[in-house]
Amino acid sequence: MRYLLQLEWKKLSTNRLFLATIGLYLVLLPLLYLTVKSGTNMDPESKNPLVSIYQSFYQFPGIWDTMTYLASWLTFFLITYLMLFSITSETNNKTLRQNLITGMSRSQWLTAKVLMLLALVLATVLYTFLVTLIAGSLAEGYGRPLTRHLWALFRFGVQSFFYGSLAIFLALVFRRGGLALMVFFAYLLIIERIVRYLIFGTLLKHLEWGSYFPANLAWDTVPFFMVRRVPGIMDGDVEKILIDPNVATTGILGYTLLLLGASYALFHRRDL
Repeated sequence: MRYLLQLEWKKLSTNRLFLATIGLYLVLLPLLYLTVKSGTNMDPESKNPLVSIYQSFYQFPGIWDTMTYLASWLTFFLITYLMLFSITSETNNKTLRQNLITGMSRSQWLTAKVLMLLALVLATVLYTFLVTLIAGSLAEGYGRPLTRHLWALFRFGVQSFFYGSLAIFLALVFRRGGLALMVFFAYLLIIERIVRYLIFGTLLKHLEWGSYFPANLAWDTVPFFMVRRVPGIMDGDVEKILIDPNVATTGILGYTLLLLGASYALFHRRDL
């Protein structure tokens, strides 16, 4: 497996698009944090009861939830793009067929992609950990950094791996990067929401029945950091359909295994 990962790294390490995407993540995460923090900054001398709540989002231990949520939006776009590009470019440029002709099996080729995805996820989790540790340490009045809130990093990694696994599956199905990317965003951002709110919410009057679709579970794996902590931000009906993050993590792991299994089955049967 080490050989497969090294081979995949050789393909991508000199690619400008790959390096630019990685560089974007490194730069955008701290900038996104500073932007969001400045946008919700409140006068510490104010008597507004929300001041202490908002401050807790940028101090330990609450900052772990805040930073992983912000990072999840970057991986949602960037890791997805990298995995789609990695697979569809080899398919369209015939390098996939060349690899198979020179002796690489289909299982090895696809395993190399999954290993690269895993390496990217681990790297983003480590970088997010370091940025959060620095930002939290610079905050005034912070608490202990190493608490159970660190579990947010694991949930963030699981969510990112799911996004990448879905990207791999769609890339194998459609073979065209643009089309696969369009379907990815359309399903996660539009199609599933229409199904949930139109069928389960409007027609069946039980919106919570649709809470276990993959996109919704992915959102609840790394939930919006203000949910359940800022009074009035969520009404009672919405609160009832929120999935516990640990339950959502378990569910999204199941969907990830199904996607990887489907990817291997499809790739072995498809004519290249």
